[in-house]
Amino acid sequence: MYCTTRYLVILFFSLILAGCLHGSTFSGDTIEKYQQILKINLPGISAAEGLLIQSKNIENNDPGLSLAYARRVERYALIEKTPLLEIQAQLQIANVLVIRTKFADAMKIALQARALAEKLQAYDELGMYYEIAGRIKSSTGDYEQSLDDLFRSLKYFDKDKDLTGTTRALNSIGTVYYWRKDYEKALGYYIRAMKLSEQIKDTIQIARSVNNVGVIHMSQKDYVKALDNFSRSKVYNQKSGQLLRVGGNMMNIAIIHMHLKNFDQSLKNYQDAISIFSQLENYLNLTLCNLDLGYYYEERQEQANRIGCFRKALQMSRRYGFKGIEIEAVTKLQEIFFHEKNLDSAYFYANLKTEIKDSLQLEKSQTRLSIAELQYQYEKREQEVHLDQQRKNFILISFGFILVALIIIAVLVLSRQVQKNKAIALEKKNLADEVEFKNKELAINVMNLLKRNEFIVDTSRRILDLKNNPSPKDIEDELYKIAKTLQDETGKEGWEEFDMRFKQVHNAFYDRLLAEFPDLSPNELRLCALLKLNLTTKDISELTGQRRETVEMARFRLRKHLGIQDPAVNLINFLSKY
Repeated sequence: MYCTTRYLVILFFSLILAGCLHGSTFSGDTIEKYQQILKINLPGISAAEGLLIQSKNIENNDPGLSLAYARRVERYALIEKTPLLEIQAQLQIANVLVIRTKFADAMKIALQARALAEKLQAYDELGMYYEIAGRIKSSTGDYEQSLDDLFRSLKYFDKDKDLTGTTRALNSIGTVYYWRKDYEKALGYYIRAMKLSEQIKDTIQIARSVNNVGVIHMSQKDYVKALDNFSRSKVYNQKSGQLLRVGGNMMNIAIIHMHLKNFDQSLKNYQDAISIFSQLENYLNLTLCNLDLGYYYEERQEQANRIGCFRKALQMSRRYGFKGIEIEAVTKLQEIFFHEKNLDSAYFYANLKTEIKDSLQLEKSQTRLSIAELQYQYEKREQEVHLDQQRKNFILISFGFILVALIIIAVLVLSRQVQKNKAIALEKKNLADEVEFKNKELAINVMNLLKRNEFIVDTSRRILDLKNNPSPKDIEDELYKIAKTLQDETGKEGWEEFDMRFKQVHNAFYDRLLAEFPDLSPNELRLCALLKLNLTTKDISELTGQRRETVEMARFRLRKHLGIQDPAVNLINFLSKY
């Protein structure tokens, strides 16, 4: 009979899990006590961070105050320009809006947080965004997208080595598989979450994981194991002061005792749970308790109490907007009055059920469309930003290429101009050298011409003087002298011409040689010049009119003056260095 409540159980656990993802709750704390706690200075934590912690702490007991705290932190972060705190505050706002089933509003602010988190590469906060997005999509029935987001969340938590976040993500993934009735996979993720939470000694997450494992056992009608899990979870929650979750554990334990026909134990746990939820003013769980009590009294066959509980659950769900519970309550009331043949009441509840279902379907469709539209707008905006950045990058790259091209062109133009200037300067130098050479050559020719004319005049005078000298012996001697003078003068002119031409080609040869060997005679310098030109002994002999033996002896003496002791050293190669 109780199998018809499976939808309710699913809704209950999904909302409890969604509402308890981030923080803890203080047992029995009033709003005044929360405000007193805010005055405590925690080491290493700013006032705004402390306020955000408190927002997480009271998110289930007082979502309204939790939301107010988170919005205050967001304003502070904007004023103080602390973007990471701003992201965290926005994510907490989204989280509380999810608890209050304001899914479209939650997605809107969560997307703002995501944009800033991606800009800052805040991986842990990105993990939180995808966790919230996954919860929103699972609540609207979009399980595939929900799992996609939750696995992304898991990836970011792993990347940031946030083991607590990883545990939360694993539990959330397990819950989606539970919604899809894939209990085997759900159990696998719950067990992974439980082992990890035990490893990091996170009591809150241990309690959550153990409770979730109990849900799987209950779905599989293994009530003994389920009761053990719920009882263990309750102990963990009591130790960490999680009063709201203790109430949830008691509700689950009450359901198990009802299945085991332990009606007194079941009723006691329902009453304890109602006491806790009333103390915390948690109307969602109060409504659920009244609905579950309707099933309890149905099992006990107490008709009046059953109808009273279902009507109370319907009244509270309509007042606070719990559509899923509202449908379940009105469905049970329709069935009861139909079986009692109270057709007017049955017809009334049937119409109300249709109206609620249509409203719920419309609301769910609108929420899905709103979320899809928000994501589309976000992705479109991101694409526009990306395209704009690409355009800016293209402009920057193009500008860079143009700048580099201009620099290269300028360097090439400058280089060509430098080369051109060098060529012009070299040409001018060559012209100047050529002019200087021609001037020198002209001066030498003029001097040689003057000397030759002087020599000719002198020689003519000496020949004419022979005419007046009757002695043949004197004539013979004088003619020999004149011939010798002609020969010497001709040779002298040739060597002067050679020296001039040689210096033009090897202008520093004599200087370098004399710098190292200052005692070289003019004849030795001339022999060095001839050897520099790679002339052989025979060539030098014919050029100078000397015998080869004389030239050989001159080369031998030159080697000694140059300090060449090794006969293997070639004289010509030695002189080529200068």
